[in-house]
Amino acid sequence: MGKDKWAKVIDYLKKSNRNPDAVLRLLKGSDKGTESNYTIARSSYSMNVIGVITAKKLEPKNKGKSLTHIIRQWVKSKDFEDFYNLIKSPENKKYDRSKLEKYVKQINDLWSKPNQKAYRKYFEMTKGKVLIQTGSTGTKARKRNLIIK
Repeated sequence: MGKDKWAKVIDYLKKSNRNPDAVLRLLKGSDKGTESNYTIARSSYSMNVIGVITAKKLEPKNKGKSLTHIIRQWVKSKDFEDFYNLIKSPENKKYDRSKLEKYVKQINDLWSKPNQKAYRKYFEMTKGKVLIQTGSTGTKARKRNLIIK
């Protein structure tokens, strides 16, 4: 009965000249609950960008400066280059200074997206930091929260 259930699929794969290894990788890649470095980096990219930009907006030296100016200054920095290379390494992408305006536009667009509102609100509240809570949720545990910049 097990073969009958999959007979149509197996027949199609045999007749269509598919590469068995490639098909298996494709199937394994779609397993729910499986996280790769790529999926982790991709999902954290927007959160990290919103957090950094929020922190930079709150710096006294950036008071009164436009969001685009703040983003451009960050994109020019070694900090952004290292961040970009780290996050984009699973995609084999490297920071390219000639694409500076493209990066500024992408980050500005990311900031403006309505689905990023929760991150903007959270980081505004935490001043651009991620709060990590330890073990229990009691009063003492709340006092032991770590703030990571």
